[in-house]
Amino acid sequence: MKAIITALVISSNLACNAEEPTVTITKAITEEKPISVKWHNLLEGNNLDQWRSWRNGAIENAPAWSVKNGILHLSKSEENLKNGGSIITLKQYPNFEFKFEFKISPKGNSGIKYRSLDNTGLEYQILDDEEAADNKNPKNRAASLYQLVAAPDDKPLRPAGEWNTGRIMAKGNIIQHWLNDKKVLEIEIGSDEWQAAFAKSKYKDKKDFAKQSSEILLQDHGDEVSYRNLFIKELK
Repeated sequence: MKAIITALVISSNLACNAEEPTVTITKAITEEKPISVKWHNLLEGNNLDQWRSWRNGAIENAPAWSVKNGILHLSKSEENLKNGGSIITLKQYPNFEFKFEFKISPKGNSGIKYRSLDNTGLEYQILDDEEAADNKNPKNRAASLYQLVAAPDDKPLRPAGEWNTGRIMAKGNIIQHWLNDKKVLEIEIGSDEWQAAFAKSKYKDKKDFAKQSSEILLQDHGDEVSYRNLFIKELK
């Protein structure tokens, strides 16, 4: 949106000889107003209307996921043990910033996947670093880019059962992971660092890995996990 400001200045010489008035017109000044990009609430209305089951279509086919008082929870009680499954957004996001809060159960494992194809893609790892079975590899620990880049050991992670704040930024080839307001990793897809990490990962034979737009996926890894304040902003 542009605002055009034109100044018209008229000055008159009122000397005794009554000269003609002098008219001066300045050039138009163009001011660019910043365009506001809004955050979008993925749990708006305290429901899962913006989500669906990754395997089975309608969100009703994943009843182990529920929203109450703004908290999205994956339950693992006996009656719905087989009714979970990962869930994904209805919309795809090529370039975005996604902020969220998560609370993993003791010994629990989950994750947030993006730029994925058939459930394989980039992943912000959600893990109980202290007791989960998958905690041996630093690249598989909380806030890491799963299998590719480890978050540092001194990251500000709160223990299982407590809320943590996460953020993912994916813009072009730049990927960032944040944890409790601290950036814990950044990598450029295609860089030498990326190529070295990719060659050692389980994804090394995936030719189109991380090259496509996709939905945001919340992983059901068999453990209880909760999320809240899921806000996403599309980036150009």
